[in-house]
Amino acid sequence: MSSEVSYLSSPEFYSLSLYILGCIAFPIHLFGAWCILVVTPETMKRVKWVMFNLHSWGCGLDLLLGILGQPFIVPPVFGGAPLGLLHLFGVDPGIQVYMMVTLMNMVAISTGAIFENRFYILFAEKTWWRYVRYPYYIINVALAFLYYVPTMMDIPDQTLAREWIFEHHPQVKKFDSLDHPIYVVAYNVPDPDWIRVRMIISVTIVVTESLTFFFLLRWQMKKATKLMTMSEKTLAAQKAFLKAINMQIAIPASIIGTPQILLIFIGYFGWNTSELNSFAYVIMSIHGASATLVMLYCHHAYREYCKGLLRGKLSGLKTLNRWSPFVSVTSSDRHRGVQ
Repeated sequence: MSSEVSYLSSPEFYSLSLYILGCIAFPIHLFGAWCILVVTPETMKRVKWVMFNLHSWGCGLDLLLGILGQPFIVPPVFGGAPLGLLHLFGVDPGIQVYMMVTLMNMVAISTGAIFENRFYILFAEKTWWRYVRYPYYIINVALAFLYYVPTMMDIPDQTLAREWIFEHHPQVKKFDSLDHPIYVVAYNVPDPDWIRVRMIISVTIVVTESLTFFFLLRWQMKKATKLMTMSEKTLAAQKAFLKAINMQIAIPASIIGTPQILLIFIGYFGWNTSELNSFAYVIMSIHGASATLVMLYCHHAYREYCKGLLRGKLSGLKTLNRWSPFVSVTSSDRHRGVQ
């Protein structure tokens, strides 16, 4: 790295920050997984694996950004230098970028799956949606894993690409080093624009899907309230659960979504700087840990379990069933019209 770069703007400081945050986040991830798998009460069993799915993808993204990958972006170049453990093990930078983009897509899909799961269990279990939902998920997952393939197929020859960027953007060379050479994803004028367009389309589709199930769920619950097709106890419990889910999703989504949107926006105007990108990715690297902490606080069963650990007075996992505000749809509710 060139001496022109201050330490706070350097890849070394960025990498050290991510390693510290990643080491703090890792035990939080493990504890969150333990709570979902072991502490989740029987009354939450139908949402258990959906929550674990979201938790797993979120943790994977955190670990990739914070420890394994550590992408150091160097605008205005559409590329950067991987600084994490995978680079030390010789993993191709293109594979690392593919993993990062795919994990981001899977986190977004898993977030929407939380709302779809609630909508399906409460209102659509005996409708046509029970047949459509499986192709829906297969298509979504396939698109998530295939989304970045066109970009990977167009990765330029690195020798030519690096010569071009150093000639047209000489300020970038100060971040290049033998240990962490800059990897160029795209440098021809149309290619970065098409990558951004595909990114915007992907984000729009996933957000639209999530919002659709979110509003369908709210609308159906309001309808159930008016028609009294759900018992007051079940309705209150479902509202409490959804409130907890909303917080669990909204706060981490803001942490990972806001930097992404800002980076896309400032990218079009050419306002990117390495410092802004580094700060954005440091913020994004705590997404999974923040999601876990919010989950542990918002869901009553997990919160009481944590309180018990802190007090050193665990009374056994069986008591968690009475702690949870989540109530499954009862047979009486089904007879009253709830599907």
